[in-house]
Amino acid sequence: MLTRTFGAPRQVVWEAMFTPASMRRWMMLPPGLTMTVCECDARVGGALRVASRSEEADPFMTISGEFTEIVLHERAVHTETMALGDGQVIGTQLETHEFSEDAPGVTTMRITQTYPSKDARDEVVASGMADGMESCYARIDELLARGA
Repeated sequence: MLTRTFGAPRQVVWEAMFTPASMRRWMMLPPGLTMTVCECDARVGGALRVASRSEEADPFMTISGEFTEIVLHERAVHTETMALGDGQVIGTQLETHEFSEDAPGVTTMRITQTYPSKDARDEVVASGMADGMESCYARIDELLARGA
């Protein structure tokens, strides 16, 4: 579980997390990759799709999923599959986002990622993904501070 607090109301944090225009501004890709697709339809049955390209491949990697549960501004659950450009699946997970406004203008977001096995989870932890996620969330802080 990852827990992160933002200095903004719950609805504003939700919009930053699930609005494609905002996602494009905070999602950081590794050097050499460019985001080519960013789609997010945060409703039950709605799709999540992000794709990137490199000089060698277009797409280089894709993330796709489907929202299976939504409680507006409170909880979102979606599947997520990461695949290389050739379609080879390199990871799957179920991700749950929970948002609570603990004080006026202060929102805590909790993300639980469930993997198909302990080995899969351990690989993700070892990859440094948590550091990358924190860098993205710091960008959300900057956007929220600017009122964007």
